[in-house]
Amino acid sequence: MFKSIFGGSPQAKMLDFLGDLPDYDYSISDIAEYAEVSRPTLYKIIPDLMKKQLITETREVGKSKMYKLNTENEIIKLILKFDFELAGKIAEMEEKDQIIFV
Repeated sequence: MFKSIFGGSPQAKMLDFLGDLPDYDYSISDIAEYAEVSRPTLYKIIPDLMKKQLITETREVGKSKMYKLNTENEIIKLILKFDFELAGKIAEMEEKDQIIFV
């Protein structure tokens, strides 16, 4: 949903993926695969997202660091609320054949 509105930037793709299951953490490999963002790009954007406290490093599994949305961040809380409400509105409009997103 997030990508539909804010475009396909690597940051939007990553936040969109992490926002689908905000209570879970993921490795760089998982994020790269499911968010469709290259690993080198993730290594470039993760420090900025962490500095802004939008994501957090949760733990290490072997040599892999795990990341998730920082659900304590007020901006992330608003994004998740917006995403939930938007999904409901889109579903409602699709039921009425007023589809606005494909």
